Amino acid sequence: MATLIGVDVGSTHIKAVLVAPGSGVLHVARRDTLTHGAPRGGATHRPEELLGAVESAIAECAAAASATGAIPGATAGGAQPVAIGIASMAEAGVPLDSKGRPVGEIVAWFDPRPAPHAEWLGRRIGAPALFARTGLRPEAKYTLAKLLWLREERPREFVRLRRWAGVAELVAHHLTGELATNASLACRTAAFSVAERRWDAELLSLAGLTPEQMPAVLPLGRPVGGLTAAAARLGLAEETPVAIAGHDHLAGALGAGVTRPGDVLDSMGSAEATFLVTRAPALADELRRSGFSSGCHALDGAWYVGGGLQASGALVEWFIDRFLGAPRGAGAATRSGAAATRPIDRYADFLSLLDRAGPEPTGPLVRPYLRGRTAPDRDPSAAFEVEGLTESDGLAELAAALIDGAAFHVRWMLEELERISGAGPGRVRIIGGGARNPRWLAAKAALGPGRFEVVRTQEAAALGAALIGGVAGGVYGTVAEALADAAPAERVPVRPGVRARYDAAYRDRWLPAVLATLR
Repeated sequence: MATLIGVDVGSTHIKAVLVAPGSGVLHVARRDTLTHGAPRGGATHRPEELLGAVESAIAECAAAASATGAIPGATAGGAQPVAIGIASMAEAGVPLDSKGRPVGEIVAWFDPRPAPHAEWLGRRIGAPALFARTGLRPEAKYTLAKLLWLREERPREFVRLRRWAGVAELVAHHLTGELATNASLACRTAAFSVAERRWDAELLSLAGLTPEQMPAVLPLGRPVGGLTAAAARLGLAEETPVAIAGHDHLAGALGAGVTRPGDVLDSMGSAEATFLVTRAPALADELRRSGFSSGCHALDGAWYVGGGLQASGALVEWFIDRFLGAPRGAGAATRSGAAATRPIDRYADFLSLLDRAGPEPTGPLVRPYLRGRTAPDRDPSAAFEVEGLTESDGLAELAAALIDGAAFHVRWMLEELERISGAGPGRVRIIGGGARNPRWLAAKAALGPGRFEVVRTQEAAALGAALIGGVAGGVYGTVAEALADAAPAERVPVRPGVRARYDAAYRDRWLPAVLATLR
């Protein structure tokens, strides 16, 4: 009986899961991803803290695998994990020196300090030309802008750079001593040819680097290497194979079974990311002008077009913080009466407001751009706005309008993707924290387009990573065999009559109101 460990290193949490093939996720270990402020709004992660948290989470899963009776079908003493798969946030990274040690701190993906260098890149290459090669716009978050910034602002660190490592690559290098990556991570650097799936030497030369200084891009399922000195600390066998499953969203697509052209992944976290799987790279300039990006799926031979909503779960958190009592973490806050000792569950209160509002669109309209709009019609200055609020409306109607506004935006995004790319969505699979909200799911399913299904795991990215680790460890013969163990999904039901009312609210009210505000 074999088990697998999948790791998902995100910007908020680090999660490791213990997976038994055919039985799914058996144990989840969570750690915080610590972020440190820097001058001029900068944000960094300390390599030793991040790597320590990853090791701790993996060791917890290894210990869980050893517990008697913890693994279905295992003999006494559990089942030793035979492989590790790693997924992570993209764009964050750190230089490695000649001995493979991190130089300085990991520059967070959302660090704004490279913005002037991204603007220079746009002038030097041209935004249309850069998109045609990389599927990306010149923005501060991408690795090439970070490298230009490091060369100018951190010359003492930059001169020691021998190799560059993103977060997943850093973790794998720490565990194995080898440096490699997956195309879904490499394509988020703005120095990678999306169509050819290889490093772009000309773009890297702008930062004084060569393709040999970047991680090798491996086929999905090929191991980076085997565990070395870290094995004893983790409670695992030496030479346990380690593989990189890719960008966390795309590893989530693997764990959710979103792999066929026309499939859509709707990843609902603090921000919301939507990926349409395509059979070829989509690099039309209209996609760039509309704010979409294009990239490589973690799966070899597949690509995607992506858009997003900068504040999705964060929109709900903002509403809860402003309107539903004490800030999160205020443990002294309690309910009165019989449940006086129970801490307030403010998310449950939010769900109660949605129940009071009912299953149909409400009167107020919300344009959900708390942090600007990425796509369609990219506009960083777009604002959160409420229209049509009347004297009879209360918190319940406003909460429902908030949810509906986010759902309306996803429909607009999917319609624009279909119009521009010519590829309409088939099934839309939903993962992430927002999948716990029944009204939100119902609004999405009523609006369409496509067949909306909710994936029955909260850890799709870590699960996807574990499955790819299983290919590297020989548990599965092929990637296709591994993906047969992706998490199941259930269709989101739609009440009779609700679909027509949501369609009317979107077409007759919400979309015209948004289009009227476009610059």
